[in-house]
Amino acid sequence: MTATAIPLDHTLTLVSDTAINIYHFSPSGQVAATIGTKNGPVSAPVFSWRAASADCIEIAGSDGHVERWINIRIEGDLLHAECNGFARTFTIRKLSP
Repeated sequence: MTATAIPLDHTLTLVSDTAINIYHFSPSGQVAATIGTKNGPVSAPVFSWRAASADCIEIAGSDGHVERWINIRIEGDLLHAECNGFARTFTIRKLSP
């Protein structure tokens, strides 16, 4: 298995004024997500994920759609990545026991 920069068993929350993208990556290869828009519709799918390299992951939906996060890097409590060509920043928060 390829090592990854994604912090497992943490919550990643997109820094955005309009979009909701919250992810929880598990070591088992699943990611629970909350995706939607603020003051709008929200869904809570479960995807599969895999590390393609140390700074790249692929998130796959049951419909076959694959999203790639590349150039992943962590600075303090922030995770930066390019997601399908767009720069994204996520806050990192340890899950409460």
